Amino acid sequence: MLSRNKVAAVNLRTSIRPCQAEASIYKNLNLLRELVRRDFNARFTGSALGVAWAVLQPLSLVVLYWFVFTYMFTRGPGTTSSGYINFLISGLIPWLAINEGIIRATTSIVENAPMVRRLAFRSELLVLVPNASAIIFEVVGLTLFVIFLLARGVFPGYLWLLPFALLLQFTLQAGIGWLLAATYVFFRDLTQILGFVLSILFYLSPILYPVAGRFERFFAWNPLTPLLGLFRSALLSAPLPPLGSIVFLLVVASAAFVGGLMFFRRAQSTLADLI
Repeated sequence: MLSRNKVAAVNLRTSIRPCQAEASIYKNLNLLRELVRRDFNARFTGSALGVAWAVLQPLSLVVLYWFVFTYMFTRGPGTTSSGYINFLISGLIPWLAINEGIIRATTSIVENAPMVRRLAFRSELLVLVPNASAIIFEVVGLTLFVIFLLARGVFPGYLWLLPFALLLQFTLQAGIGWLLAATYVFFRDLTQILGFVLSILFYLSPILYPVAGRFERFFAWNPLTPLLGLFRSALLSAPLPPLGSIVFLLVVASAAFVGGLMFFRRAQSTLADLI
């Protein structure tokens, strides 16, 4: 009889744990949604157009680059001006989201110091907020760009790849964001260094020009190369990146996510005392 009670107790505990885990995930997702909504309200509060800027900003960017590379430059590097503007925007929109998400995530803990000190919640969610906001803006920009392509007679052939590319991008951004956010608490000069590093990374990524020639092997070690390749395959029906480079991107994004989260949680106990 006693052994049966023990078995029943073990079964009860094992059945409760998944329910508790699901409830915790649901609670964190709801909290993340509210934090993202708060971030949007903070960014647009007081502006005359409000949330309309979420559409106007990427729209103005697409129109600007279309005008410059259609009417002010007759040809892009190695292709027609029409093809080059499509190539440029399909890489530039993801880059802007990566750049914004990482920079804002780096200072997210320090900027939300009162919340970290006074409230009992998972502060790693604060790092996800700017990255989630950047992805939302990116989706708006990509939607407008797809409409722009359709209006010009360009039909994306692999549009189903976009969610996969966005998920990999968010995973990579979140991992880097956790690592930098925790480091910034201890080392405040990080933002100046980060701006310099991102400027270099911009020119070492296939955003302004395609990867070809003697530098092709060098670019292969940049995880943004296959990531931007996935976006261009989805939007412009370009050939898919090699399978090896996609596997490399998956490994780097997963390692950054897990490693960044572990580093942040190890430093988490001292963050409130230093900010």
